[in-house]
Amino acid sequence: MASTRTNARKQGQRMKQLMRQRQMLRLRQKGEKLIPNEILAKLAALNWPPNEFVYQACLEKLLRGM
Repeated sequence: MASTRTNARKQGQRMKQLMRQRQMLRLRQKGEKLIPNEILAKLAALNWPPNEFVYQACLEKLLRGM
């Protein structure tokens, strides 16, 4: 049972990575950005300190709100 669960989790991770690669390829072909300019402008307006954790948290919240 445990090996089945492990294999399923690994397969899920591979599928997630594959979907992410396809999404990036589509965006590159269309010339679009992964993060819209509106979101980047809102992040810049917050004037947070250069902390990666804070940046990631704010970015996730803003992207979820779209």
